[in-house]
Amino acid sequence: MNINRTTAPEFKNIDSFELLPIETYELNNGIKVHLMQAGSQEVAKLDFLFPAGSVQASQPLLASITNKALSEGTVSMSGAEISEKIDFYGAFIGQQASFHHSVVTLVALTHFLPETLKILEDIIKNPVFEQKEIDTLLNKRKQEYLIESDKVKTLATRAFTQNLYGKEHPYGNYLTMDDFEKLTREDVINFHKQAYIPSGTHIIISGQPGSNIKELLNTHFGQHWSDEQPLKDPQPQNKEDVLRNIFVEKNDALQSSIKIGIPLFGKEHPDFHGMQILNAVLGGFFGSRLMTKIREEKGLTYGISSFIMTYKFGGFLVIGSDVKAENRELAVKEIFNEIKKLRDERIGNEELALVRNFLLGDMIRNFDGPFATSDNYRGLIDESLSPAYFNEFFDVLTSITAEELQNLAQKYFQETDFITVIAGK
Repeated sequence: MNINRTTAPEFKNIDSFELLPIETYELNNGIKVHLMQAGSQEVAKLDFLFPAGSVQASQPLLASITNKALSEGTVSMSGAEISEKIDFYGAFIGQQASFHHSVVTLVALTHFLPETLKILEDIIKNPVFEQKEIDTLLNKRKQEYLIESDKVKTLATRAFTQNLYGKEHPYGNYLTMDDFEKLTREDVINFHKQAYIPSGTHIIISGQPGSNIKELLNTHFGQHWSDEQPLKDPQPQNKEDVLRNIFVEKNDALQSSIKIGIPLFGKEHPDFHGMQILNAVLGGFFGSRLMTKIREEKGLTYGISSFIMTYKFGGFLVIGSDVKAENRELAVKEIFNEIKKLRDERIGNEELALVRNFLLGDMIRNFDGPFATSDNYRGLIDESLSPAYFNEFFDVLTSITAEELQNLAQKYFQETDFITVIAGK
């Protein structure tokens, strides 16, 4: 086929959004299953979400170490044997602990699901948590902590979140060196018993798991295996002593790290979709105002961005950048100038069209295939949101006006509400 490279390919606007169909049902013991059956390849991804996050855990590190230690050995297999068997079937097992869930992921060829689910069942139900494996995980995590703690970016982030949520809640990132010495094997064993349970657990399936997937899941995970109920999931207490300006000194730093942000709300709030779009205008992509002004025009930083972080209980918007110490005051001034412009001036049609098209393209990429769709869908479970959330965002994105965005800026971007944190010299 001859291609005329002098002619640009055709393009068309994105005028509709359709999410993959999601079937929901329960296993015999009440575990909730969310099935997205799609794709042309005979492969499936299964995400097991257990109510075993850091918020439910009684101390720092407990959720993450318990989650990572699951695959380091069971009553019938060593960690090496588990890895060997998973490799033999060409499968993959991943583990991740977040604030309100711990996730165990299995990716496997469809015809090997009977064998790989059997291995996964053993990992989830029968881990032995040997002391040497826990020590190895703790030492690795300690090294990561020490490396990260030396970065001004980390110091600024910790100061920002602790200022919002306090040191007594996991949202505040309150890990310390002492926590590495406090965690015991008994803590891990008890937390696993209390949190890796059917009640409160979700399974998200994507790809082509086969027609017998419900039977397979009931065989390995649908029976009664625990009477425990989910641990408490406490929300942070609203702080009355939030500081508006924080400086974290680090004399040997080469740069200063800036974090400027505001407390915000979760995905369920009616203004959330609009704030996502406003954030994109401010600093949410490479062509944003902050990148154009602070990086391209002023040359104060290599990179600057803003993003919205959401939790089950609230969230925040934060702008972040690293600059030379002598430029930090100018950088902060220019950041607030861009925030003021959003309050005072309506966004032009060309800029709004650019941001709209970027976010539409990003949205399509984020839902390209069943695996990507399931990853995005997983973020709705904490807040008990339906898949209609994504259609609602699409509708707002394609219809929001410059006037509405200015109104949001005037409502939420008041300078007196912002918190400024600087870490460095």
